[in-house]
Amino acid sequence: MTLQRPTVEEGLIAEEALLDMVCHGEISLGWLAWSPRDRGLVMPRRHERLARFPEARAQLASMGWPVLFRNTGGTPVPQSPAVVNLALVIRCRVGSSAAHLEWGYHRLGDPWCDWLGVLGVADADLGPAPGAYCDGRYNVRIGGRKLVGTAQRWRRVRGCGDMALLVHGAMQVDDTPEALVAVVNAFQAAIDDPQRFRAASHVALRDVLPDLALEAAMPRLLEGLVAGHALPKAAHGCG
Repeated sequence: MTLQRPTVEEGLIAEEALLDMVCHGEISLGWLAWSPRDRGLVMPRRHERLARFPEARAQLASMGWPVLFRNTGGTPVPQSPAVVNLALVIRCRVGSSAAHLEWGYHRLGDPWCDWLGVLGVADADLGPAPGAYCDGRYNVRIGGRKLVGTAQRWRRVRGCGDMALLVHGAMQVDDTPEALVAVVNAFQAAIDDPQRFRAASHVALRDVLPDLALEAAMPRLLEGLVAGHALPKAAHGCG
């Protein structure tokens, strides 16, 4: 696995391009590992409708955190050289069951927890981290604190009944949770949203594995992510 160093905008575009390739039948499985060389606060476009968004965007830009948009939900998430992203795209055949939605998160999160276990982290699991920004049921956690935020997007493959899945994980490797949480909370204050997030709900990989040679260790994670890509029987397999 080669860790690419695009800008935040280029990384988001590259993920969408992978999903497009599956939707057009060009590939059935693909992946991307990237860590941005710049930084930005990434959020769904619905935030543009907020009354104080223009002022908030200008304030974040003055702090060196330009606002960018993504095609998934959730709350704002900081992207910077301290964050490593992994995106997996898969062509799937799903039935009427909603089991594939949960499967998509486990397809990314379970191998991630296994990888952490191999590195010696005994308490990695999936679950919510109350107080974390963009919290969800399928964060990769260490000791109950959010290490990796996960998201997924489904689109239909052109000309057939198959679906294309993009499942994404963003892992804080360096910097402090306090520094990244402060950026999100600055945006919350600027849009006059009373919700605030807690640094204590997050953890950086360097806090747990300070001597890890990350790029040397990442191929093992990729092997786990791409090894077999079958959906559960309830969702009628993946092809």
